[in-house]
Amino acid sequence: MINFPSMKTKELIKCLCRYPLCYKIIRQRGSHRTLKSEHYPVLRISYHDSVEISGFRVKKILTQEVGLTEIMAIEVIK
Repeated sequence: MINFPSMKTKELIKCLCRYPLCYKIIRQRGSHRTLKSEHYPVLRISYHDSVEISGFRVKKILTQEVGLTEIMAIEVIK
């Protein structure tokens, strides 16, 4: 089991928008953002930018919601 680092919402969104995931924010209303990618499912993230997201939640977003393996998820956030 790999430990994932906690990170701010803004940092997580930057990781999601980079290659290879290439997510784009298609809608935002307050702190609720909808992100879309050509090759991955639509994501909804509802945290303010300054909120620290736990490593457990970061792992859950990347592995369960996006569908990456743990190793691929670690590579994305580096």
